[in-house]
Amino acid sequence: METVAFSEDYREGTVLLFFAGEDCGLCNGMRMKTERVLADRDLRLMVVDLAAVPQLRGTFGVFSFPTLLLLQDGRELVRTAGFFDFAPLEKTLDALGF
Repeated sequence: METVAFSEDYREGTVLLFFAGEDCGLCNGMRMKTERVLADRDLRLMVVDLAAVPQLRGTFGVFSFPTLLLLQDGRELVRTAGFFDFAPLEKTLDALGF
């Protein structure tokens, strides 16, 4: 898994977008857990700091954080927010071959 800052590359391939707030303790914890759980998968994890790019709240319909979106070629497959369970996400990734 590769962790990168947000870019327009989310429209190609399979990408996880992790939306977080700068001073959000839950976001920091869930980001670390996300990186651990997905470490052995060949995915890009794009971290989106909503303080730096607040317009993306509207673009992606993010109303709380942390929010994790799984996109394939720009199309949303999975959305989860808050303190989330990784099992459904991992099941979807397994089905997609990741």
